[in-house]
Amino acid sequence: MQSHPLFLSRAMCERLSVINSSFVSIVLTCLSSFAFAASTKPNVVLLVSDDQGWGDVGYHGGEMSTPNLDQLAKDGMELNRFYTYPICSPTRTSLLTGHISMRHDIFSPIPANLTIPHDEQLMNQAFKEAGYTTMTAGKWHLGMTHVRDLPINRGFDHTYGSLRAGPDYWTHGRGEQKDWARDGKTVFEKGYVTDLFGNEISRLIRDRDPSKPFFSYVAFTAPHPPLQAPQEYVDKYAHIDNGDRRIYCAMVEILDVAIGNILKAIDDEGIRDNTIVIFFSDNGPTTVGDSSGFRGRKGLVYEGGTRMPAIIRWPGKIPAGIRSEQPMVVYDLFPTFVEALDLKTNLNTPFDGESLWDVLKTGGKRERKTDIVIGTGTSYSVHSGDYKLGHSNINRNAPNSDPELVELFKIYDDPKETTNIADTHQDVVEKIMANNAVFADMVRNAPFREGRRGRAARIARGDSDPSGRNGVGTSGGASAPAGPPIARDNDGNIIHLHESLPRD
Repeated sequence: MQSHPLFLSRAMCERLSVINSSFVSIVLTCLSSFAFAASTKPNVVLLVSDDQGWGDVGYHGGEMSTPNLDQLAKDGMELNRFYTYPICSPTRTSLLTGHISMRHDIFSPIPANLTIPHDEQLMNQAFKEAGYTTMTAGKWHLGMTHVRDLPINRGFDHTYGSLRAGPDYWTHGRGEQKDWARDGKTVFEKGYVTDLFGNEISRLIRDRDPSKPFFSYVAFTAPHPPLQAPQEYVDKYAHIDNGDRRIYCAMVEILDVAIGNILKAIDDEGIRDNTIVIFFSDNGPTTVGDSSGFRGRKGLVYEGGTRMPAIIRWPGKIPAGIRSEQPMVVYDLFPTFVEALDLKTNLNTPFDGESLWDVLKTGGKRERKTDIVIGTGTSYSVHSGDYKLGHSNINRNAPNSDPELVELFKIYDDPKETTNIADTHQDVVEKIMANNAVFADMVRNAPFREGRRGRAARIARGDSDPSGRNGVGTSGGASAPAGPPIARDNDGNIIHLHESLPRD
């Protein structure tokens, strides 16, 4: 067959030139994006759920659907002995400061007259000073005494969500007052809270400056009450008899979907290998959650209140698909990041936590250099070597308290805390108590703050405050509201929560 030379018209040549230029531009843009991802410091994403129990994830046998968390556990390292405080604000305080929360007088959900300290460097501030873009979505729950307490004024470049715990999942507030803001200013939006948190962080990741690394703290409210979820998700769990449990499972599934959206944004941006992802729950579940047989629940220093589902993923840096038995506590995370990422700090108070980067990068286990100390307003626990000490009902200011209780468990042999060996191991009890006496004194002298359930029951009975004291963070006794009253302008219009804070 005779061949013929190919002749192209001038117009065709011009079109091919345009196509070629566009193709080269696309390739260069992609290469540039991936080059930024490779050259910047690792990104960090913290995914924190609220009141989610050990058994409330699929990879621990939970009955709810959590495929994204299950896959994250396969792709990363499961932290099998990760501990938090049994209550929300202390966990968040310890996370961001690297300190035992009692140092800052935070023993319980943060009262209205306290805030996370301004003279301590927060984790996100250290990242910001290292050149990171910092972002948060979710609940703050670390103080709102003044506008300076807003997260936008505490070292975050982008903020979104609520100041208090547990806003309505549909109306984004309590009653008529909105508790919903972007960058410190109230916004009026429609949508389910958990979806909105996931969408916001996904958008910020996609819209970020790719030449800078980012730090993202996502403080989900799910599955904390109020128990609310779209009906189509609740219907998936119709086989569960308990109606509250059905809603709870639906809330966890939606949480997993939101986490999946964030992980997809990371993948779509080509930054998976350069992004550290950590997931954990802030404390144990309420009675509607599942502690998988661990003793206790939210509010108690037993394992059910403090031992949390947790995962870390950093491809190529941390071994994948394994379960770490290294004991770790939430206030270890800040010092671990400092070592792993060479962050500079400006601390007024040294870390209580210790870096565990040496064992995370190998998947090994070693003896801790420090005890794990966890406390509430009435009790504390200490993990020390093979033992766990529990010392309960020691607050001098608590009226009608139960008798003081000392418990000791060989926690590796008895993870369900069934056998108290304190009487036969007095030497161990005395040593652990002596080494941690300063923290015991903090709990012993903590101002009494009546719990919400106790307060509600007392008010229903018509009883007066048994302590004769104002509750911590209230202005008129234990029955006073947890936060400031709803503010209104001269025309009677509601001033929404973020705008109602003092500014002088």
